[in-house]
Amino acid sequence: MRNFFFAAMICCAVSFSLFAQESQANEETKESTVEAAEAPAEGEAAEAEEEENKLAFERRPYFNATVFGGVSAGINIEDGDVNKEESYEIGLDNLILDLQGGDRMFNGRAMVDFGSVDDEGRMTLDVIKNVSFRMQHPSFRNAAGTFGLDVNLQAGLFEMPFGIETGYDHEVAFANSAIKEDFFGGAFNDLGFSLGIDLIFSKESDLAVTLFAFNGANETMLDGEANLFRTPAFGADIRFNKTGDFYATAAASLVVGKAYRNYGFDVYNFEEEEIASYKNGEDLDQDKNNVLMAIGADLGYNVNDDISVGFKGEFGLTHRALYNPDFQNGKLISDGVKDADSSLTSWGLFAMPYATLWDVDMMARVSYFKAPFYAENIVSKDDSNLGVNIAIIYNFCDYAGIELDYDFNKTTFHGYGEKNGTVSESLDSHSIALALSGAFDFIWEETKE
Repeated sequence: MRNFFFAAMICCAVSFSLFAQESQANEETKESTVEAAEAPAEGEAAEAEEEENKLAFERRPYFNATVFGGVSAGINIEDGDVNKEESYEIGLDNLILDLQGGDRMFNGRAMVDFGSVDDEGRMTLDVIKNVSFRMQHPSFRNAAGTFGLDVNLQAGLFEMPFGIETGYDHEVAFANSAIKEDFFGGAFNDLGFSLGIDLIFSKESDLAVTLFAFNGANETMLDGEANLFRTPAFGADIRFNKTGDFYATAAASLVVGKAYRNYGFDVYNFEEEEIASYKNGEDLDQDKNNVLMAIGADLGYNVNDDISVGFKGEFGLTHRALYNPDFQNGKLISDGVKDADSSLTSWGLFAMPYATLWDVDMMARVSYFKAPFYAENIVSKDDSNLGVNIAIIYNFCDYAGIELDYDFNKTTFHGYGEKNGTVSESLDSHSIALALSGAFDFIWEETKE
């Protein structure tokens, strides 16, 4: 009996132990199930928090001062002969002081280029590249942290957002673009204001839409200092940006305004038997319509921290009405239009592959454009320019680089010869230049405590 009781006690103890182990196992299974069920929710919360941090806007005071300079010397060859006036001499390309500061929401900028003084060494308005105020307001963020909207306002003297090659020379590598400088007539550095919205889809992608108005006093609009606010111009810019290992920018820009053609020469009028002077088109082209458009893209891939490749291209179009009087010795613009009122439509494009290999930047740009509409001499709609530019920059330290640059240009232009006949002429030019540039940045930003 005692043995039976003892055996029964052992059985009960074993049963209780097994029950306890089974209960513990069930409890652990329940906890694991609960943890497994809660894990996705916590993961989603972490992802949502990370995405929200991506779109977070933080006001933090900062100040940035940049000093940039560059000198170059080279050889220019025109139709097989060395142009001694433009060869061998060392020239100052840039001498820039760029000051920026603010708290990310309210920002100011002042930038001058002392290398832009005229031939006589005088300071002109071209020296002032930027004196502006900019506000970036984070107006909206959704609850999920996956979408945001910023409102941007800028006013003062600054470069309007136009085309794919935006930015100042010291900000953009290979900034010497024939389409930007020669075809479009500059970077739209002008007095005005812009208002835009920036649709933020993630930390790496956004879509910005900007409307702007400016006084039109640059070379492209030819308003002239005497009529500083007489013929303002208006524009719009839309661009998609994506950053990361694969980066891309697609931009479309439009400018509409009034402008005149800067004739700047005398024409003999056989009807009146006198010299007719057309200086700056004061009585001729003051209110003619002017339209400029550019569509471009910049695509690239960062292989690693030392290697990247990319491709940049743009197509531009200009159209403007102009006064085109028909003298007995020919028209000012030989476009075949019989009426005095006429128009000139021209276009241009460029393609540029580029790459960075460790400390070396390199590119090859091919450009072609028809006659710029604002030329000061008699031009034809068939005038054209073909350009090839190859550049290699070796950044031998963090503050300086040396550039080897080769340029080829083939310019074809038309005019009037004897007995009202047209003449055509082509000019080939080559240049090889060596440039040295240096930059120094001072950056201060308030740190978190």
